[in-house]
Amino acid sequence: MDGLSRQILSAERRETRGRRLLQSVRPRRAAGFLASFVGACLLMPGLTGGVHGSVPEKVLTYAVHHSTHGNIGTYTNIIRDTGAEVSVRNEFRVQVKVLLVVAHKEIGSSKETWKNGRLVSFESKTQENGEKSGVNGRATGEKFVIESPKGRREAPADVYPNNPWSKDILEASVLMGTKSGSLYNVSASEGVKKDIEFAGRTVSADYFLVDGDAKYELWFDERGVPIKFTDISDKSVITFKLTESQPSDGTPVIKGSILGR
Repeated sequence: MDGLSRQILSAERRETRGRRLLQSVRPRRAAGFLASFVGACLLMPGLTGGVHGSVPEKVLTYAVHHSTHGNIGTYTNIIRDTGAEVSVRNEFRVQVKVLLVVAHKEIGSSKETWKNGRLVSFESKTQENGEKSGVNGRATGEKFVIESPKGRREAPADVYPNNPWSKDILEASVLMGTKSGSLYNVSASEGVKKDIEFAGRTVSADYFLVDGDAKYELWFDERGVPIKFTDISDKSVITFKLTESQPSDGTPVIKGSILGR
């Protein structure tokens, strides 16, 4: 979902022209309805911490909330650990309306495959306002080779997709945008304990700030599961809050409405 901010900004400019037209027909009624939507919906990296155990597959579902436009979609990670390898499937849906008209719509999916703590393959498909794009990557020697709409590039072997399904994100010095294939140099702060409202109760979480070419906040519970994360830009904040965590048989482990907290 990296690059979303530019697409939404373009949509807002179109909306502004439409709003002026509405104002000529219905003076003042539409004025001030829409604030700026700028900020990419973060997908950040991770590997093994906190999601492995007796359950071979885990589903983590998040609600996506924009600081101005409210709830805009959902984001799901499906994590499977066979012992020999770890695979992570991600699915996301985002829709933003302005003046009751869909200004931006994005649907995407990706798959990461990890072996021995290293990303060995990656693929993603995105449909953004009807236009399709994709990213593919594969470990080659001491590099990770990426093919994307921006062309071919090489990343270090320890690159992470920007999708936070594990605490191992904190070890990453380079993140890869799952939609664009862009690379971001980052570093993580030391963790601190912070109380957070989650599923109707206050819990103690480990809080980290990831900063550099991109800026994110992350909160992990005592199991190392990311229960909240944010993407911070100069003009907006995109927040992802865990709404449900369950094994693949559908038995809820965590479930609760946590939006608006």
